[in-house]
Amino acid sequence: MISKIKSINSFTKKITVSVAWSDLEEPFTNHIKLFSKKINMPGFRKGKVPKKIILQNYKSEVEADFAQSAIDQYYALSLKEQKIVPISRANIDKLDFSEKKSLEFEATVEVQPDFKLPNFSKKMKLKKNNYIADDIDVDKYIEEIQLQFSELKTIEDGSKNEDLILVDMQELDSSGVPLIGKKIENRYIKIGDGLFGGDNLKKLTGLKKDDNVKIEIPNAENIITKFSLTVKMVQKQILPDLNNAFLKKVDPTIDNIDEFRKKVMDKIQSQLNGEAEEQLSEKIIDFFIDKTKLDAPDSMIENTLINSINEARKRDPNNFDEEKYKIDVKSSIIRSIKWYLIRNKLIDKENLKIDDKDIDKHVELLVENSKSNENEIKRFYKKPSNMLKLKDDLLDRNLFKFLKEQAIVKLIDIKTEDLRKQNESLNKGD
Repeated sequence: MISKIKSINSFTKKITVSVAWSDLEEPFTNHIKLFSKKINMPGFRKGKVPKKIILQNYKSEVEADFAQSAIDQYYALSLKEQKIVPISRANIDKLDFSEKKSLEFEATVEVQPDFKLPNFSKKMKLKKNNYIADDIDVDKYIEEIQLQFSELKTIEDGSKNEDLILVDMQELDSSGVPLIGKKIENRYIKIGDGLFGGDNLKKLTGLKKDDNVKIEIPNAENIITKFSLTVKMVQKQILPDLNNAFLKKVDPTIDNIDEFRKKVMDKIQSQLNGEAEEQLSEKIIDFFIDKTKLDAPDSMIENTLINSINEARKRDPNNFDEEKYKIDVKSSIIRSIKWYLIRNKLIDKENLKIDDKDIDKHVELLVENSKSNENEIKRFYKKPSNMLKLKDDLLDRNLFKFLKEQAIVKLIDIKTEDLRKQNESLNKGD
């Protein structure tokens, strides 16, 4: 066998294979014997039809059948000879074979692209957000906890900001006619919250049971949808007093409000720090994708896209627009594939490993933080797929820890007060 390889692009190889008849003659003869067992010919027992008779009647079928099995064999040998690990099924063309002639074919296949990593040690100059929480964050967090323990009181004197109204929502067409099948019953709305603030806040204020009001809600594409709301109930949330009895209900270890506020502040700051770390990790990914000359293989894009489409269709089978979805997600899929390839190369280059001890230690830490769920945690990580996912997560953690140590990071202080002002400005449309 002679095999030659040609690079079409960074991830596509074309292998030209030629196998001499002298190497094929014996297996071809054996193939005829096997073929004879598949056919019935008058005057001959099954499997006892002479070679000459078979070739007179079935030569093209025998040659095609043999060529297919020979391609499988010699394609596999050519991969081994050329040291190629394919990531897609081969496309076979220019097939040429007949009895007493050589077997010729070309196989085009995708492989993981070979690429060079950029020089990143002390070359990554990145900015990291350093979020600073304040007392208003603590107040809002505590209010959310109070809301979880709140009671609802029906009111008769008209709705106000932050009240809850139970409504039936009927979607309307552009002329105000109700659309059949577009009615949502028994929907709770918090007045002033999100889409129910702004101009809608005024319309939703002062409502009583059986009142009707029309509002407009923009969708993700900022297209306005009109709704007619019929009020079924107006309720006010009564928050529990922030006293020691309430604190003990929330956290028995807390002795006073100051201690509680400090614990809440620590939790908020920890969450903000975690967000900052994730954002820095994304900037590292962007650095490598921008600095690495790398094409995502077509087969990986296609396979990932198919899986993503199938999952998205399950979530919303009635309104799923496949073509629009492809356009929306393709760039992020290409980005994730590029990072997947870069990530694996970085892990190999830096010889990063996770062993059983690392996994056991992590599981023990999870158990320590949630002793009441010990059996469930251990059972969960006995499942091979969950164990593999944990191993990948720990590898990622170690990889980003290493890469962050290689970067030159400048901290940018950002007060949550400023973030709130930005959000308020956006909501007002400024």
